[in-house]
Amino acid sequence: MNRCTVYQHDTDIVDFEHVVTMMVEQLRFIGYDYDRKFVINVIDNAMKPESRSVLFVLYDEEQHAIAFSYGNICSGLECGGDYLWVNELFVDSMYRRHHVATELLHYVEQWAKDNTCGYVAMVTHPRNERAQKFYGANEYELEPLIWVDKYL
Repeated sequence: MNRCTVYQHDTDIVDFEHVVTMMVEQLRFIGYDYDRKFVINVIDNAMKPESRSVLFVLYDEEQHAIAFSYGNICSGLECGGDYLWVNELFVDSMYRRHHVATELLHYVEQWAKDNTCGYVAMVTHPRNERAQKFYGANEYELEPLIWVDKYL
């Protein structure tokens, strides 16, 4: 049976090297060519004491990391309180098509609910039809939007 561990303000992550490997792979999938050193620095920043970041790592029976989700607790006017913004949800290629993503997503949702988050939000690329189908099957609203950002 798989087990999920939630990390906040904690860099003592079980199977850390594979978690970093999965993060590098996810970043490359979405178009960023970052290396392991960059990802380790991001994890250090995300886990600092004042951060509202949350890292969920799903482990198999042998404590090997098989999937992760990373997000931030945000406050929103539209929900009247906190919500969980999911930046990433990634499953190791060896574990895809075995309902691991669904297991992790349901864990993340329950954690958010238990931690007084009013809803879960995220974006996926318009061409990522597999992700859209997955989120739609898990009762997420798929809304067209224009992503606006600026690097400073």
